[in-house]
Formats: sequence, structure tokens, C-alpha cells
Amino acid sequence: MASSTIVCGVCDLRRITKPSIIWCFECDEGLCSECKDHHSRSKGTRKHDTLPISEYQKIPRDIVKITDTCANHNEKFTFYCKKHDSLCCGSCIVENHMECRDFDKLTDVIQNTKLSNAFYEIEQSLEELSDNIHIIRKDRENNLGRLSKEKMQIEQAIKQTRITINTHLNKIQDDIIKKLNETEVNESKIISELLISLKENDREITEIRTKIENIKQHATDLQTFIAMKELEKRISSKDQFLQSMINSENLKHSDLTYNPNSAMQDLVNRIKNFGDVKIEEKPCKVVLKRRKDKQAQIMLPHILSRSVDTINLKLLQTINETGEYVRGCCMLPDGKMAFSDNSGRTVRVFNLNGTKNFEVNTRTFALDVAYISYDNTLAVTSGESDKKCITIIDIQSKQIKKTIPVKFAYCGIAVTNGKFICSTEGKGIQLINPNNNSTIDIVRDKIPTICYVALFDENIYHTNYKSNSVTCYDLQGTIQWTFKNEKVLRCPRGISVDNDGNVYVVGRSTNNVVVISADGQQYKEVATASDGLSNPISLDYNRNTNQLLVSNFSDKAFTFILI
Repeated sequence: MASSTIVCGVCDLRRITKPSIIWCFECDEGLCSECKDHHSRSKGTRKHDTLPISEYQKIPRDIVKITDTCANHNEKFTFYCKKHDSLCCGSCIVENHMECRDFDKLTDVIQNTKLSNAFYEIEQSLEELSDNIHIIRKDRENNLGRLSKEKMQIEQAIKQTRITINTHLNKIQDDIIKKLNETEVNESKIISELLISLKENDREITEIRTKIENIKQHATDLQTFIAMKELEKRISSKDQFLQSMINSENLKHSDLTYNPNSAMQDLVNRIKNFGDVKIEEKPCKVVLKRRKDKQAQIMLPHILSRSVDTINLKLLQTINETGEYVRGCCMLPDGKMAFSDNSGRTVRVFNLNGTKNFEVNTRTFALDVAYISYDNTLAVTSGESDKKCITIIDIQSKQIKKTIPVKFAYCGIAVTNGKFICSTEGKGIQLINPNNNSTIDIVRDKIPTICYVALFDENIYHTNYKSNSVTCYDLQGTIQWTFKNEKVLRCPRGISVDNDGNVYVVGRSTNNVVVISADGQQYKEVATASDGLSNPISLDYNRNTNQLLVSNFSDKAFTFILI
């Protein structure tokens, strides 16, 4: 942290020692109360960015050292070179970046850095690292307990055997118990040393997370941006450490086993020992959490991706009386189906057999609906209602659990890690944290109302009915591909993704469902008006059952099975 006592920079030049009460980032010095008053009134400094000294002292020491001035040229950084991932002053560009063409204004790059998706990713990665350390620690602690329990069981078996023979076996009994103890102690020592290492890494992660909080609250955007790069390196290093531990020999499961000597019945002359004590090693079954590279999934069997050409749908059933103006639908894990009736301001839940289970009045327009697995609820957007909000419906109690007020008109919604990704009229695609109502812009674009989103792996999929297009973004908002073919798909609305990354989209004007390959290059029409589609508006793919729910705008919906 910064020094506990910071003297006023202006007074210090006058050989007067006064404690500072604020810190000016642009002047790069502290100011006492008198100098602060002059500083806030002077035309040249009145708009400078300042911070109370008590809060400035909470900024980590290495972050405080970051300045907005180039060390080589003593000029302020003004640009960011994307090619070299480098901050640049005017002289830097002349000397080293004349051939570069991809520059951004630094003020634009660092704007809202603390709320950026990249900074959010760092926080999530830290949380993931901490969770993974706890997972490994718990596994090793369980192994320690199991070794101790197995040791006691084997020792009891040895003693029970010893009771049946005479005192001649005392010596070899002592030998086998000694070997047992030594084996357990040696293996326990290895695991204990590993636990100590994990505990130290956990402590470092906790310190980094504390640093993150202080950076978010007190550091400048520039300091945050530069610190973010260093934090990414440290996080990557910790992640590599954990993965190397997973792959090492030290993380194999250790079990004490005992194999009694079959010749014990011959007793004194032929028996030289009780048996053998050794460690049996089994493959590690610890699975680390993975948000980016999904390396934890390498233990799962590989399933070949289904090609778009081989995808066919078979109609299972028709659901009637879903609503007069349905805007959204979703399938629940148990096979139930939910539909949002916009004009009726109602969400209706139907049973697996197509009969209505219950309905809830949302008190606002009901647009899209999505299932939240961790608490068995439904999230419903309100669009352009007078009361803009996201309504949470408890499926168990069949009542509204809470209402989350929002600033914008949200339509399409997808759920990830307890947070919402929403299509936002006139704004783009946003990530909403319902715990504190904070938002992060993922895609900034003046998109129209009633557009839909889907989420799969590390990609976001979005429909735009005005441009007749489907766009795939990564979680940072970078376009991966765009599909547009008005001959087969017009006015795309609802969107969902199967287990292979194939994208299903309803065409409201073309009365069909089109499946697009994971790379956006191939497509196939898999449902049409002949299947009952009439002005279809939304759909949802159930990845557990490989069923597709498609809803018309009025009254009817259909379930299909992938064949």
C-alpha cells in the first residue's frame, strides 16, 4: 500500500510539512486543505481527477507506481497500439509505430475499464482459481482421512490374525506394523507438503482478489488497465500450476492395502511375515472448473459433432392454448414448457403431456423467458413496459419471487453463472448482474426491439429481424460470423443452440426453422408450415433430451425430437 503519511507536494517545495488530504492523479502529488482549495478553484486544475488521501492509500503499491507518462519520452500516453498491445505517446508513434495502422485513442480504450467484460473475466478467473484450489485441497484431505481409516482397518486385521497364533510371531508382527506406519507416514508427508503448497497459493489468490477490489474502487482507469495485464499473467501462472499438479504423479490417489500371507496356517517354520503393505495408486478424478478452455472436459468421452446435413426433426406433439401473443418459450429440465404471453402479461407453464400446470401474472409485458437452474426459477423480460424490469418466478411456489428493476428495454434473455445476457433495444447486448443491478456492455449497437439471444460454450448468438441476420459473438463482443440468406430466412426471431454448437432459428416471415452450422457456413431448413408453423416466434433446444420446442405467435406450439 501507499505510505501512511503523504505530505503536501506544493508545501514541500516551500519547505513546509503539511499532511495531504487529497491526491491529484494529474498533478501526481498530494495536497493539503489550503492547497486543495486553490487547486479546485484554479482554471488549469479545477477539472483534475482527485481522490481523498485515505482512499488513495488503499491502492496497491505496485498500482500507485503506474503513471500516464511515457518513461522514455516524458510525454503523456495518448494512443494504444493494438498490434503491439502497447501504450504510446506521440514520440513513441514516430519512433516505433510508424508502420502500425491499428490505433485507438487511449481515452476510448480505458473508458469504463472497471466495468469491462475483460476485467469481469479476470475476477471470474480468480474465483475459478480459488475454487479449484479448494477442490484439490478437499480431495487431498479426503485422501488423508481415507489413508488413516485404512491404516486402522489393516492394523485391526493384523492384530486379529495375531490373536490366533502364538507368541513366536511377536517379532514379525512388530515388523509389519512398523512397515505399515512408515508407509502411511511417507505417503501422508507427500500429501501434506502438497496441501501446504495449495494453502500458500490460496493465500496468494485471496490477496490478489483483495487487490482487485481495491483497484476497482480506487485506482484510475489507466492504472486498472495496465494492472489488468499483469494480473492476467499471474492468473495464467497459477492456472498452469494447478494443471501441472493435476497431471503430476503426486495427485494420484493413494490407498493402503494389506495382503495377508496365505501360508499363515503353517505358522512358525514357514511364515516369515504377516503380509505386505503398499500404496495402490489410482488415476486422479479431480475435475477443475473451466470457463475458457474447458480443459476439465478432457475426462469425458469424445462425441463426434452432428453435421447439419444429417439433422432431421420429427414432430412429437402439439400444445394448444399457449397464449394469444406469445413472445418467448423455454423447456425445463423435467420436460415442462414455459410460454410468455405479451399482451396477457402472463407466463404459462405446461406439463410434459401438453396440459397447463399453472400461470403467473407478471404485472408487466412478458417478452422472453429463460430457465435459471441454480434456484429453479424463470427470468422474464418486460421490454418497453412502463415498469422496465426482469421478473423472477419461483416454479415451486408458482409465484413471483422478486422483480429486478432495469434501465433499458430488454427483450431476448439467456442465463449464465447466475447472470443475464440480454438483447437491449437501442443499446446492444449487455451482461446484467442481478445481485447489484450492474451492467456491462458486450456489444454496443443500436439494435431494434424484440431481438433474441442464445448462449453456448464461449459464444453469444443474436438475431436481428430488421437486417434478416444471425450473428455469433465471443464473450468480448467480437464478431465470429454472420449468417444472412433472405431466400431461406427472413425476420429471424427465437434462437437456440444444440450440444454440437448448431444454431436453430425461427423465421417468422418464412414460416420455418433453419439450423445453421457451428461455423456459420452451412444451413438447412428443418421445419416448415407443413409441420404446423404459422408465424413462429420463438424456440428452445433442450440439450438433455435433444428436443426442440417451437412456438407460434398465437395459440400453438410444437415439440420435435432430433433424429
